[in-house]
Amino acid sequence: MDHYHAGIMVGLAAGIVAGLIFVAFLFKKKVLDCHFDERQELARGKAFQYGFFTLLISTYAYGTSDVVFGRWCDALAGVTICLAVSLCVFAVTCILKDAYLSLREKPRVVMTMFALLSALNLGFGVMHVLHGELVEDGVLTFRAVNPIIGLATLVILIVYIVNHLLRSREEEAE
Repeated sequence: MDHYHAGIMVGLAAGIVAGLIFVAFLFKKKVLDCHFDERQELARGKAFQYGFFTLLISTYAYGTSDVVFGRWCDALAGVTICLAVSLCVFAVTCILKDAYLSLREKPRVVMTMFALLSALNLGFGVMHVLHGELVEDGVLTFRAVNPIIGLATLVILIVYIVNHLLRSREEEAE
């Protein structure tokens, strides 16, 4: 393994460790206190089902597109696209059924986290675009992972905010 690929592996491992530490911190601070009522559990189960089937279909579509059109993206980018689409389906379904956040979670903290994740990942994506690293020889590279995740978290954030604003207006009208 050359130094370039070793560096990528170390960076990936460091990102995973940092993510796990961050999630552990959120649980410790009770930001992610995942206690859902029965209605929310049922809605989340249905959302999980939609997300799972979306993952199956998008993975098959990615594989088929690779066969039909040739190699258009690197495997990590393709898998990330499939995961991002399925996570968006899960999250949007949960948001629309008011089952995204538990009864004890603090929406402002969670949405701030999503805004930071979006900004950070989209920022890395812009950096990769400016350096010409996003696409090499007509193939979407693994460096597209950041903007893909950034877009997914931004979609979830926007849907949550719009849904929150619409519900607030409905409650005021009553």
